[in-house]
Order: sequence, then structure tokens, then C-alpha cells
Amino acid sequence: MKETAQAFFMLDDHVTDAKVAAGNVTLKGWAVGKAAFFITDLRVVVGKKVYPSCFGHPRPDLAQYFKAREPFLLAGFDVTLPIASGENHLRFEACEISGRWMELDTVVFHGEGIDASPTPGAGTLQPHEFARALRLLLQKSVTAHPQTVADQIVNSLPLPHVTRYAAVPFHGHLHNPPQLQRTEFGRVVVEGWLFHETQAIRRIAATVDLQAWQIMKKESDFPYVAGLFPQFPNAVSSRFYGTMDVPAQLPLPASIRIYAELADGSWHLCHVERSHFYDDEQAKAPYPPFSLRTFFNSARLLRAACQQRGFIVPINEWFLRALREVWSEYRARAPHRQSAHATGNEPLGSTAATTGPARVALITHNLNLEGAPLFLLEYAKHLSNGGSKLKVISANEGPLRKQFEDLGAKIEIIDIAPSLKAGSAKSLNEEIAGLAIRIDLSQQDLVVANTLSTYWGIHLAHKAGRPSLFYIHESTTPDCFYFGYMDPATLPLVKKTFAFATHVSFLTKATRRYYKPCLTRANHSINPGWIELGRIDQFSAAQPRSKLRKELGLSDSSKLVVNIGTVCNRKGQHIFVRAVDLLWRRHPDLAAQCEFLMIGGRESAYDHAIRDLVAQLDRPNLRVVGETSTPEIYYGAADLFVCSSYEESFPRVVLEAMAFGVPIVSTNVHGIPEMTRDGEEAVLVSAGDSSALADAQALVLSDESFAHALAKAARTRVMEHYDAALLLPRHVALARNTSRLNVS
Repeated sequence: MKETAQAFFMLDDHVTDAKVAAGNVTLKGWAVGKAAFFITDLRVVVGKKVYPSCFGHPRPDLAQYFKAREPFLLAGFDVTLPIASGENHLRFEACEISGRWMELDTVVFHGEGIDASPTPGAGTLQPHEFARALRLLLQKSVTAHPQTVADQIVNSLPLPHVTRYAAVPFHGHLHNPPQLQRTEFGRVVVEGWLFHETQAIRRIAATVDLQAWQIMKKESDFPYVAGLFPQFPNAVSSRFYGTMDVPAQLPLPASIRIYAELADGSWHLCHVERSHFYDDEQAKAPYPPFSLRTFFNSARLLRAACQQRGFIVPINEWFLRALREVWSEYRARAPHRQSAHATGNEPLGSTAATTGPARVALITHNLNLEGAPLFLLEYAKHLSNGGSKLKVISANEGPLRKQFEDLGAKIEIIDIAPSLKAGSAKSLNEEIAGLAIRIDLSQQDLVVANTLSTYWGIHLAHKAGRPSLFYIHESTTPDCFYFGYMDPATLPLVKKTFAFATHVSFLTKATRRYYKPCLTRANHSINPGWIELGRIDQFSAAQPRSKLRKELGLSDSSKLVVNIGTVCNRKGQHIFVRAVDLLWRRHPDLAAQCEFLMIGGRESAYDHAIRDLVAQLDRPNLRVVGETSTPEIYYGAADLFVCSSYEESFPRVVLEAMAFGVPIVSTNVHGIPEMTRDGEEAVLVSAGDSSALADAQALVLSDESFAHALAKAARTRVMEHYDAALLLPRHVALARNTSRLNVS
């Protein structure tokens, strides 16, 4: 056994300076990281060539030897590689969960005889994989030469793609993820089939980082599998499906492992394949201007790059169908002419006002306890205090209805589902025209549509000839927001919303950049969100920190870490959970002092996945708390606030943490760096990086003076820039001035 500063390593059945027959050799062994070093993968480097291993075989013997808390360690590996005649230096490297490769050992093998290693076979790029690569090529070629981009994309694809097939007595195949796959907020769909010849499989699990795994669902069967294996009854119920977490820091391509648990409790590594992942931000990238020549030239360059690398691209009906799908998306999303971007105005509400328009219609996608509807509620209160009569039109019910009604607002719930099914811009316009007949806005002085989800409210105002104010909270493009939910042919009408609006208000510069192609008029400006400092200070005076901590059962020595916000994949709580587990592994004494709470639980599929992940990792001080209308209790008692989101424009939860003077660790996405600066008001890390999120928490929790300095600076910044007493009068002025603009 070889021991390094980071790990223990053992190569079975072979010793240094071993003599072996030249040709392909399969090596087996294991690697176990020390407490602070969690190993996720292993490879062998010979000269300039890299050979991926099948790492993650369950080893109960190692769990017993190292006295692990788990019943087995996913630490065994096997790797097949060619040994040439003469001296071969093999460098074994392990990937730590931070994404860093580290050397375990260098072993010398002497190959004897004639090198009989077979020539590696070519890989196959299936039509849907080629289509995905073509999308990337089109998007990336906006800022780089298409030939260079084509080579980069193809060279990033794993070859080989599959490093382990299910071995007898198992049979199986993994359909998803393919060689190139987009992650959606750090998660991917997994789908395939797997069965054992004689035994029932109790559970099937998938993992990419080996820290934790997701249990797959068994759904309807693939009929062809039973047809292929009529001799095995278990083939009838072999399909599995689910979603797997993909932390962003893992080097690419990443290894996906599929495990089977049999009735006797034994775990078996059945399938290993590698995929190159790209994230949501890449999917938001614009396409080049629409051109038939651009499209087919890109397809030609990509196919040539595939052939150069050794990939076979089958040309068949599936290939042509995939090509047509990319063509349809390109045609729908690409600009058909280079439109001029109009520079935004200074905020129309740059001067304060106490009274707004007399009659205001507020459009919202729901009335839930979420950031955007709460933003609208506080906005409504300020308008109401200034004498405005309010009408609220919502696409969904929610618990905020009563609070709007308490302001004297009339509530109207409408069904916009038919508009989502429209098959063309014309039919969408007809659906909106139907809404306009039922919803009378003719007497309103201003229509305020809150979030991109309420674009239809701006169209209603336009049809009624009324001024409109469009508040955008989403850090994504209209294409990405609606593509897949609405017919591509309707998207041009959605984009026209920005020209129809009398004024468009963005919360941050980062958000506005996504909408640049839509901003053809100088009718937009940046107007930050706010927080009611006065209300928070009143709460803190009435509910002292010591009282709140006592009510939550916290001791004087314990530290409360909170992640507040609706539990959903965009908020990245799965990365927070993984980060807490890594904090336990790296700093157990510090982690043991803490209580880690995720506040905002509901009953969605993602909620259940988070609860399963928490139960699996079994950290007793980590749990989910249900959604609450009084999150102030947790802010007031907290020692650290953590935002793990993948996508945020101007999150209310960060403002609240700043206002309560809670030290902040957050992802550095979109508008957050405009709100809090790294190292000054917060510690910011990359979205999806579970390792960096763990280290950032350790840094703040272990250094009280640093934590205090962050909190003090954040409180000062929110007082100077984001206090509602300062900003709400400006937003009211924006509403008043917008209502006076000519909309003809």
C-alpha cells in the first residue's frame, strides 16, 4: 500500500518493475482519500496519453479496514491500457472533489515480446449528439472562428465514451446522458435499462462524484429489451429513469456510474461512461444572424472535425431529423437582421415621489411567498399609501392574496394556459386578444407587469392603449425562458413585448445584457430593488437575537447557517447539501458546532430529492424547514447566510441577509456581484461548485472578525444603496412618469 499526504493507494496483483507481456493489460486496485480529500475519479497517464479508469467499485473490505461510516467505500478501480515493448512509466492520478488531479504513484512496467495491442476503434457520434454539438458551434462562433470552435468541441468529447459495459450476469445500456449534454441548474436526466439474469434488482443508483447518488425510478418498460432477451424474465421490467446531480468543479469529461443493489444488499458497479457537460449559461448564448450558408457551413465543419478525431457520424433519417430540429431552433432564435440596440434612458424615477398614478393594474404570475410577488406586494403597499387604487391580475392563486386584499386591491385570477399552447404568433395574438376582451384595462392609468412570465400583461396594455411598465427579474433570455414551453413560432411576438412596453425596468446591468437584442427603443433603465430597513430594524428591536436563538433551540456556542428561499433546482440546494457534507469531512469539529437549515421547503419532486439526499448523507444537523411567511426569525438568529443559486437577478434573500447584518456566502451569479462585492460584503464562489462553497463557509465560520467585517460592510451598503425609504419613492416616480408618457 502506498500512502501520500492526500490518499492511500494500492495496485493489486502487480508490483513495481514487473515484467508483463506487451499488449493490452488490465490493472486493478483501489484508492481512498484521507479525511479532507474525497476522491471522485482515477486515471493513468502514460507519456502524453491519458487512460480513464472504471473507478468506484464498492469495497466493503476497505470500509471495514478504514473504519468508515459507510458499509462500503466506492474506491475500487480497473483500467485497461496498452503496455509497449520495453520500459513503461505509468503515473496513477486521482481527482479530488475540488476538481484537482493529484499524483498517487508512478509504476514502471517492462513489456516483453511484440506489442500486440489492437488499434483503438473509432467512436460514434449519434445524430442527437451531433445536433447538440452543432448548436454549441453556432452559438460559440458568434465570438470565435467556426473552424476553431468545431475543433474545440469535438476534441472535448470523450473517446472512448463508455469505459465499462454491464457485465454478465447483468445486462444493460445507458441512453442518457450522451457524450455531450447540457446540465439544467447542475442536474441531468439519466435513462437506460438494466437487469440481472437471475436476481431482482432492488435499487438502481446514479452518481458522477461518488459523494452521493440518486436513486432511479423504474418506469414503463422498453419493449425491445424483452424482445432481445426472451430467456430472462427480469428483462421485462428493466427500464430506469431519474435525475443526477453534477457539481460544476469536476473536470470534464466526467464519469457517470450506474449501480445495482441486489436483494442481499450487495452493490455492483454495472456501467461507466463519460460525458462532457455544459451549463445553462452556454444555452443562453445568442445565435449568429440567420443565414442558410452559416448553418450548413457549420454542419460541414463539425462533421469534418469529427472525422479528423476518429468519430463516425451516421448519415441516416435520424441524422436528417436531428439536423431539422437544430435548423428550426436556429431559425426561431437567431436574429433575422442585425437590429440596432438602443441605449437606455436614465431612470425615469431618478427623483423621488410620494404619489403615483391614480389607478394601477398589477400583473403577476402568482401570489406565492416568492421574491418577485413579494417585491410586487411591497411596491403595491407604497402605491396604496400614496393614494393609488389597485387592481391585481394573477395567473395563479397564492397565500399573498389576503395581503393584497388588505390594501384594498381587487384580485382577478385568469387562466393563461391556452396561450402557452398557441402554435403561431398569429394564434398567440388571438389568445391575448381574447384575454383583452375579458380584462378591462381601459380605465387604468398604468399597467405594471412583474417578471418575464407576465409579458402578456404588456400586450393587454398595448391593445387597450394604456401606458405600461415592465419589471424584469429573470437573468435569462426570452428564448431560453420559453423555448420548449411555447411553440418557437410564437417567440417573435414575445420579444416584441419590449418594444410594446412604455418602459422596461431592469434590476441590474447583468440582467439587462440578456435582453440586448430585444431593446430596440430607448425605453429602458436600471432601477435596483429594495429592502424595508425600517421594518427589519423594528423586528430586531422587538425580537432580540438571544430570544430568537432560544426559540429555535440553539445554544450559545452553536452556529446557525441558513439557506433561505424556495426549495427548487434554480436555487441549488443540492449543491448546498453536498457542501455541508464536505464541510463535515474537512472540518468535522467546526461542522459539529453548526445547525444547517434550508428554509423554503414545499412538496415538489425536487423537495423530495433534497430530502432523500439529506437522509443519505446522514448529517444530523442538516435539515429542510417548510416555507414560512416569517423568515425574519431565521435571519435574526443566523451566524451565516448561504445563497447557492444558479440564477438570480437581484435576490431579495441576499438583501434581507445584508439588512440583518448576517455574514454572506453566495454564488457570484448575475446581479449578486453588483449587490455584494467579493471579500468586502460577502464571499462569492462559482455556481455549482460544492467544494468552493464548503471552503467559503469554513472560512467565514472559523474567522469571527472577518465575518463581522463582512456583515458590517453589507449592512452599510444596504443602508446607502438599497433602503426602501430611498428607493421606493423613486420607483413610484418611475410609475408616475411612465403613466404620463404618450403611448400612441
